[in-house]
Amino acid sequence: MQDSVLLKIGLPLAIAIIMCGIGLTLRGEDFRQILRRPRPVAVGLVGHYLLLPLLGFATAWWVARAGGPGAVEFAVGFVLVAACPSGSSSNALTYLARGNVALAVTLTVISALATFLSVPLLVDLALHWFGGETRGIRLPFAQTVLHLAALVLAPVLSGMALRRFAPAFALRVEPWVSRFALGLLLLLIVAICITQREVLTRSLGELGPAALAMGATAIGGGFLLGRIARLGLRDSITVGMEVGVQNSTLAIVIALTLLQSPAIAVPAAVYGLLMYLPAFAAAWLGRRAVARAEGG
Repeated sequence: MQDSVLLKIGLPLAIAIIMCGIGLTLRGEDFRQILRRPRPVAVGLVGHYLLLPLLGFATAWWVARAGGPGAVEFAVGFVLVAACPSGSSSNALTYLARGNVALAVTLTVISALATFLSVPLLVDLALHWFGGETRGIRLPFAQTVLHLAALVLAPVLSGMALRRFAPAFALRVEPWVSRFALGLLLLLIVAICITQREVLTRSLGELGPAALAMGATAIGGGFLLGRIARLGLRDSITVGMEVGVQNSTLAIVIALTLLQSPAIAVPAAVYGLLMYLPAFAAAWLGRRAVARAEGG
């Protein structure tokens, strides 16, 4: 799992290309509107740092209660997934769902910066609760910042610059970005499933239902939270994606390097694959809902 070229290079590179395309649709004014309307950001953070950890611990309790070899490590792994920031692919999926991409990027950036608090606090709590122990965790600050900059900030800014300085080209390319993003993500997911089939065969039967339930509930719960808070449809779709689509690659890295536990990394690998099932379903439903609401 840790040696997969697709996981370490292919998927991040594809997400960076997709993020550059998404930047073609954004303007500086989009982010200024976020600053003028901070409530959607606040709702998104409540979803990510209250709703999602609760779901992570509930899923961990379900897995630990089932028992079996590695149950404690698997339980901690689900909490680790919940403690990590939103995945960069949440921005691409928000775009596919016709959500608020500027809000998605903002929430991804904030959640990444908060990772330095959320991971040590939540994972130490999970280790104590499920395993009767605590371990000090120190995240690789420079590596995480570079990861965020390479996958989100630099590609988005590049796309925005292209729109600013080559508007005719940006307008020509933009209609094809959605189709390209969808096809590329699907192709990579299928490829990863094939290359990681041994891990999936061992783990899907045991952890798949828990991971799928957690992902679907997180996306649906985030959307519902947005509607309860009286956010607009596009903002609510965005909150759902940001709550449910997690940076499972970072979770795997933390489990293998900081915690030195391949077992804790397994739930992240399973969640990282299965979360796309409810996410793509939500993107399809979101596009239809926004089209109906906007009459096109």
